[in-house]
Amino acid sequence: MRDDSPSDTAMLVARSILLASKDPHLRRLVAPREAEMLERILAAAAHRKWFEFSLKHGWARRALFGLERAMVPGIVAHYLARKRRIELAVREALASGIRQVVVVGAGFDTLAARLSQEFPGTLFLELDHPATQAVKRHALSPTLNLQFQAVDLGTEALAPAVNASPDFSNTRSSIFIAEGLTMYLGTARVGVLLRSFAELAGPAGRVIFTFMEQGDDGAICFHGENPVVSRWLQSRREPFLWGSPRNALPAFLETYGLGGSVVIDDHDLRAKILAPRELGEIPLARGECLCLCSPLIR
Repeated sequence: MRDDSPSDTAMLVARSILLASKDPHLRRLVAPREAEMLERILAAAAHRKWFEFSLKHGWARRALFGLERAMVPGIVAHYLARKRRIELAVREALASGIRQVVVVGAGFDTLAARLSQEFPGTLFLELDHPATQAVKRHALSPTLNLQFQAVDLGTEALAPAVNASPDFSNTRSSIFIAEGLTMYLGTARVGVLLRSFAELAGPAGRVIFTFMEQGDDGAICFHGENPVVSRWLQSRREPFLWGSPRNALPAFLETYGLGGSVVIDDHDLRAKILAPRELGEIPLARGECLCLCSPLIR
């Protein structure tokens, strides 16, 4: 991404969710207050007038969904389904007694901002690139239990940024979340990030991250993705760099101190997120999975 402006993919996901909030079916996947917060964030980012126009006119929204079907069919539903599944995992962690939630590479996601209001006794810490975070900090001001720390995850270590929070404690277990992040990092940086999760989360901590499932041919992309997508990502300096075959992931994680991995794919998202909302038959992009894991006890 460019050093002086927010992530283009963060903008894309935020716009996709706002677009979904206007759709009679996909709005079932949008969390309460999610669209409202995203509107504030995009307003702070001075988003383009063409998108505001599109939100207000049905024919323009249909045109954007047509573009989605031409580029990566079902990607908007995927964004939302993965967010709802991550939120479910975080709520389960909170129910188990975890009181520190660290969102790494948060982009414009609203999870921490929304849950910080619901769980005032829990620390929610977001870490992201300074340019992306500046917009979010302006739109969603920090509070006692919602904190922001700037870090360039492509070059800087995670631990100093986490420990810079005066309220983060290494003696308490945490859940670390990295949604839509690992694919933009090289293999070595992914390993460094995972090692940091294992060291910082604590023995009863949890980790959830998304990853691209690498194909047999080595390709790292969504199934049926239009070639234009990878060219656009290259032009925005946000190409996909890392993915993993599913069967190779446990050994890779163990190298960096994580185990007990559970992979959540499109079948799980359809069964646990879409079907209960009577959306089991809508198109859902395939190729990105979620992984739930925890630090290995040494």
